Amino acid sequence: MKDRAPLRAAFATIAALLALPAAATNSPIELQTALARLMAGLPGEYDSEPQRFFEAEYKTPPEQQHQRVYRRFTRIDAPDIGANVLVATVHDGDKYSKFDAAEFQVWTLTVDEARRTVRMSPRRFRDTAKYQAIATDTDRLEGLAASELVPASGAAGCDLHWRLVGTQLRARTDPGTCRTKLQRLGVEASFDWEWLFNEEELWISFAGRDAGGRLVMGRADQTHWRLMKARSFECFVAYRPVGGPDQVLNGLAMHDRGDVLRLELKDGAVTRPAFLELIRGVWPSNSGRNYLDLLRFSMYEGRPEDPPESRRLLGNSTGSAATDRAGFTIGNLSARCKLPKPAGG
Repeated sequence: MKDRAPLRAAFATIAALLALPAAATNSPIELQTALARLMAGLPGEYDSEPQRFFEAEYKTPPEQQHQRVYRRFTRIDAPDIGANVLVATVHDGDKYSKFDAAEFQVWTLTVDEARRTVRMSPRRFRDTAKYQAIATDTDRLEGLAASELVPASGAAGCDLHWRLVGTQLRARTDPGTCRTKLQRLGVEASFDWEWLFNEEELWISFAGRDAGGRLVMGRADQTHWRLMKARSFECFVAYRPVGGPDQVLNGLAMHDRGDVLRLELKDGAVTRPAFLELIRGVWPSNSGRNYLDLLRFSMYEGRPEDPPESRRLLGNSTGSAATDRAGFTIGNLSARCKLPKPAGG
């Protein structure tokens, strides 16, 4: 008879490994790597305009489209608060739109060995107005004291727990821990959040439910807001009118996820409003053959808030999403954007 002891030992080893789910993922070394990845990758600008644009171009009914959201994370050196500190700002719309004071938060990130997660804990500024003007200024926020902060509370005031899932990181709040009174609705609700992150995207969804489990805030379909990581470009515009001096604007800063920059074109006594738009994202295609990730740089006569049909396209260029520059020259108007060279490059 064959000796079955080695086979039984092999099965015992496999059973032991299966009984330790954390041994294969979210191990201590993976959590340290995840923490380093978040601190390196989260800082920067995120805008959901490519999602909104795609849905609008794809003829998604307006009531089903995701409204635009802009987020920014700024890493600061603040040892009194923690070793890994991020300041987060949110605007309901583009970065020039309404500032969301409820999500103006200071996040600290640590490895939670007991939970086998990266814990991301929020606090708020004691004096929001004092810090709003310098919310992205790393020099002025350096050395921020813990005494300037108070505990976060409300719908967005709960810890997020990050775990590695495949090649992405997923964060969730503990169910029922984010509670707040919704004054407009006159009900108390608990909020559950989910964040999905890779180096190009940050997806966010939330659900606010009353005591009976009824959804009172959040999307009915529970689909995510897709905030796309932006690159910062340096731009310039040159306009040489027939009836006046040349206009040359240098050193203009724009990000490539739907940023707009307002301008005025002067021709003698006539001044016309205009704006630049730089957007990188997927362009829909009814044929299905041109579903491409592109960078488009455009200039319009009009204002960003004007109905699209009332604007006049003055010039544009379209290129690969990977390109590091975009521009056009049409008649007496030129515009260019390019990625700055890395420091020391």
